Amino acid sequence: MENMFYYILFGYLVGSISPGYFFGRVIKRVDIRKLGSHNTGASNTYRIVGPAFGIITAMLDLAKAPLVYYLSLSKINPDLAIIVGLAAVLGHIFPFYLGFRGGRGAASLNGLFLISLFYSSPIYSLALFLGILIYYLGFIHPVKISIRHYLKLFSLIFPLGLIWLSNTLILVILAVLLLISFVFDLARFFIPTLNEKYLSKKIFSKSKEKFRFSGYSLFLFSSFFVVALFPKEIAALSLVFFILGDTLAPFSANIAYLPQKRMMGEKTIAGFVVVSLFSFFAGWFLYLLTPLNLSLKIIILGALLTAIFDQLSFWVDDNLLVPIGTATVLLFLT
Repeated sequence: MENMFYYILFGYLVGSISPGYFFGRVIKRVDIRKLGSHNTGASNTYRIVGPAFGIITAMLDLAKAPLVYYLSLSKINPDLAIIVGLAAVLGHIFPFYLGFRGGRGAASLNGLFLISLFYSSPIYSLALFLGILIYYLGFIHPVKISIRHYLKLFSLIFPLGLIWLSNTLILVILAVLLLISFVFDLARFFIPTLNEKYLSKKIFSKSKEKFRFSGYSLFLFSSFFVVALFPKEIAALSLVFFILGDTLAPFSANIAYLPQKRMMGEKTIAGFVVVSLFSFFAGWFLYLLTPLNLSLKIIILGALLTAIFDQLSFWVDDNLLVPIGTATVLLFLT
């Protein structure tokens, strides 16, 4: 316990070293916390001091938490070492000698997560990943997620249910929900007032659904199709990747250092990067924490296919194209 205290203190002190602040003072003779995004992070250093210093700051900030994490492994359990790394992140965000006003900790958190994958238990790395995700979406790059997206996240119970429950049970549940959604859509098409009332609820509906089946019906249909016709591993992987990618893709628009240039239709390079990365990490945790017979090859391929089909969804609705397209190509290539 005494070792733990000293390592936490050491982590905080190392994390509190703010290269961006010192570069601003020495090179530009300014306090970069008073300019740009008002913090000492790499992005603000890049804008205020210069690209070279921003890159150096990013590398140093990225290394702080992993460094103290690694150094603590000789005396501390790898799972507890995450706490030491988090102390470094807190030092970065709240440096004592700068009035507790530093950076936002994004690079340090990313570095800590990556090194935890090699040494800590998968369940703790997953908890760290989810915590980082909540922190990003809530504080670093706030994203307004609609009720539709929350419902989409809730639908993870279908692919995850495949891991421990029978395909038949999952198919029955999907069939019942699909029938309800399909009948409601048909009712909308024949009863204009019902359709108008549905479309007026913007948190649930989209304007393009006025004369087409809703995203709910299309997603339930593709889920039923994939679960019914594809092996369990491919079905679970393609659905998990699509659900997470579709939910978290809006996050890409708020990341300044990712190119927002459009690739196809309304989709961007940043969206491609975010969808593929989140899909990969989701697949990695499925590989480590579940009995699914997965391989690194199928995880990487599935993540890339999900991002590619997401880019092509201006041709066909993404609720159909992404999960079915990903599952089909995976079946033929693996």
